Amino acid sequence: MGALQLLTLVVGLGIAGLAKGATAMGLPLIATPILASVFGPKQAVVIITIPIFVANTLLVLQSWRVFGYLRTLLPLIVANAIGTFLGALLLAGLDQKTFAILITAMVVLFLARGDRIVGDPGARRAQLLTPVVGFLGGVMQGTTSISSPVIGSFFHAMKLPPREYVITLAAVFQLSSAVQLVSYTGLGLFTPDLLALGVIACIPMLIALMAGIAVRGRLDQVRFRQVIVVLLVASVANLLWRTFGA
Repeated sequence: MGALQLLTLVVGLGIAGLAKGATAMGLPLIATPILASVFGPKQAVVIITIPIFVANTLLVLQSWRVFGYLRTLLPLIVANAIGTFLGALLLAGLDQKTFAILITAMVVLFLARGDRIVGDPGARRAQLLTPVVGFLGGVMQGTTSISSPVIGSFFHAMKLPPREYVITLAAVFQLSSAVQLVSYTGLGLFTPDLLALGVIACIPMLIALMAGIAVRGRLDQVRFRQVIVVLLVASVANLLWRTFGA
């Protein structure tokens, strides 16, 4: 890995960690395209699972009260775990070009305002959508590590207060990432090199995560989202060029 690639990873994981600490979203969405442009799409999805698990663990430990609310989301959690396992099986058999398309699609979905996917459902509609959203988010988590466009937009539509939104989202992501780690391990996707890279990736992510938690609610959201969009577009363009044009 050259100096420029290393700098790209550190900066990308730093921005991703900052977004994760502030909103509970953004870590795989930002970091996966960056890692994929260096290591390849499938390897990136495997590497990023370790920082995701570590980050969600820290966010969940901020508050134990969320577990009471999670009982009301049991259909979503069960469907999410099933979808994550299925997605992990799909990961083992998909090729690099397919993953480049999947990751790009997830980023485009986010940039197209994923918070409108669910809309503003009433109570009855929310109950019907809960397991569907959980399953689709799980499949996305298992195949790309990016489930926030579906899961995050669903919680946004439920109008949770900011603190409850962050902790609840992190807890759901934590449960699906645990299933993801176990599934990837059982499928033999973790090589020693990928495992080591996943652990190393935690260092810049954790530093930025702490900063994101500290400044949560004080960020200039408009400017911050502009920086993320620029980074995402550049990362996806690089990923597509390396996969299809190189």
